[in-house]
Amino acid sequence: MTVRKFTVGVAIVAAAVLQGRAQDSPRTQPPQVFRANTDLVVVDVSVRDGDRPVTGLRVDDFVLTDNDVRQRIESIEATAVPIDLTVVVDLSGNTGSRWNERKSAGKVIEGVQAEIARVTALLRAEDRLRVLAVDRNVQQLVELTPVASVAPVQRVEFDGLAALYDTLAAALLQPVQPARRHVVIASTRGHDNISSIGADVVRTIAERSDALLHVVAMETALDNEDALSAFQCEGMGYCWPTRRFWVPFQRRLFGPRPIHALLRDGVALAEAARRTGGDLHKTRAFSEATLAGTFKKVFEDFRNSYVLRYSPRGVSRAGWHSIDVKVAASRGYTVAARKGYGIDEAAPDALLPPIPNAPRTMRELTAAYARGGYQQVVDGIRQSRDPSQLPREFEGAGNVWPSTPHREAAFALDLAEPAVFSSKDNERQQSYRLLERFTRFVRHPLGGDTFERYWHFAVLTMLEGSVRPGVAMAFVERALDRFPDEPRFLLSRAIVNEQRWAGVGRPERGDTGERSLPEDVIRAYERVIALPGVAVEARVRLATFLQRTGRNEEALQQLSAAGSQTSPDPVVKYLRLLTTGKALDGVKRPAEAIDAYRAALGVVPAAQSARVGLMNALLVSGDRAGAEAIAEQIQTTRDDFDPWWTYWQGQFRLHGQAVARVRELSR
Repeated sequence: MTVRKFTVGVAIVAAAVLQGRAQDSPRTQPPQVFRANTDLVVVDVSVRDGDRPVTGLRVDDFVLTDNDVRQRIESIEATAVPIDLTVVVDLSGNTGSRWNERKSAGKVIEGVQAEIARVTALLRAEDRLRVLAVDRNVQQLVELTPVASVAPVQRVEFDGLAALYDTLAAALLQPVQPARRHVVIASTRGHDNISSIGADVVRTIAERSDALLHVVAMETALDNEDALSAFQCEGMGYCWPTRRFWVPFQRRLFGPRPIHALLRDGVALAEAARRTGGDLHKTRAFSEATLAGTFKKVFEDFRNSYVLRYSPRGVSRAGWHSIDVKVAASRGYTVAARKGYGIDEAAPDALLPPIPNAPRTMRELTAAYARGGYQQVVDGIRQSRDPSQLPREFEGAGNVWPSTPHREAAFALDLAEPAVFSSKDNERQQSYRLLERFTRFVRHPLGGDTFERYWHFAVLTMLEGSVRPGVAMAFVERALDRFPDEPRFLLSRAIVNEQRWAGVGRPERGDTGERSLPEDVIRAYERVIALPGVAVEARVRLATFLQRTGRNEEALQQLSAAGSQTSPDPVVKYLRLLTTGKALDGVKRPAEAIDAYRAALGVVPAAQSARVGLMNALLVSGDRAGAEAIAEQIQTTRDDFDPWWTYWQGQFRLHGQAVARVRELSR
């Protein structure tokens, strides 16, 4: 059944009226009401007698109430209007599967093209089509285009985590011209695991959207995924998805077969669809809903639907408005219409264009950042051909957020990162100047605050990761000048000293490349060992330094002390056990070294450095067969991420968390 709702016309006129009354005091003025002949609500209605559409109805045949107040319907129209159709296809992968199906991009594109062809065959010349895809990011495969001009899809991302709710929100918030109708037909495998919003937020957006939403449950695909996961876990003992480094909590819409009962998120999404006049379509008997089949039914209803227009009377403007439409003397007719609409107190913001997947210009980037499109901003900056150009433009433009100055400093972090890791000297220098400039701007006049502390930490983790110790040390000293006792900053100083001692990285312009003395490294770590939060990591890194310089007994003493303390960080746990194995090798205790290496592999099961250490220890202990077996594993099986590979990048593993905290504090 079809339902549709008020068009953006009511929102536009409402904004104009609100602006005209902006100076009225809410304490002295009565609640704002709709003004006849200026505010207009448009409601799409379909009427069916069983499976047969009812045609030929007139204005007097309908009874319409707005917040329980009967309204006078000013006009009725039974002619078909142009449609903007947004098709949402689910290309996400199975998070519970150990193995990829290894689909080719060509096959995936072929499937999308077939779906597009089935839908466009139902559209008319005046209709338009947009195609979005559910994957890790919101993808627009086809921008809104007249049906006769739809170009073939060239590129897709697939087999990633599912951002279903983010994609539905992007679809529902598309602006709609008053003379057209917007229909969203979305398919889903029934799960979401990476969206920034939940199903309840989609429901709220749907209430205020000018779209008719229908959601199609791909229950067969969901069953196939569950069956594959169960087979691999129960039949083969593979119960953890190893093809993804990290899988977040999965929010499911449906329960297990055969009933596929709606779970909490499924109920919320079904309500979202029904509040727009749409529905969530599941299998009935032995007939599974399809995307094209659902749209065919929707399109047939559109051809036989009515458009009712009325100017609300007797109700206040702001807030939620429940709509009820009936047919007088209906004789059992089924009437479908949207459940209501909402008007915010302030002028509506729903007409903003969608955030581009990869904004490029400074205007696009700052607009996306202000709306929380952080991943899109990061993608856009990283795709810039000249990473130094954007920082120059940003500095020349002045603060685009004068009321929220912290947001500018947070944005500078994302802007600088690609250039910090660039191989071109001029691009790196530009990023350093940008960051140095903001070390002054983030200073709180009454002393360092939480935002400034996290901002400096984000900068230090970034520079540690770039392994440019000369530059990093200058920023470490700036941070310690503001927060002299901050444990993470003191640990940064020790890490950068160790980078200088090892001669890793390359000297920058003006940096002599002078190496630290071993005593400098030891003293820097010893100062941090007593500090809460970083003591274990400092001991482990000091022990690693001592082991690398041949002081294995001293290294084991530090590791023994670290072993009595706990750290929730798996990277620190792994490095402690790996270094323990190396130090035990150095003092000719292979049996104990074997235990340490095996324990390290218990933290990161297929890490190469621990495997190699275990192989050598087994060989030294006389277990040649065991060593050969490990050697075979190293050559024939894929390695897990090995924390040892990022040892010289220090605390860079925490950079993402630091930036996320800075963004949160900048709002």
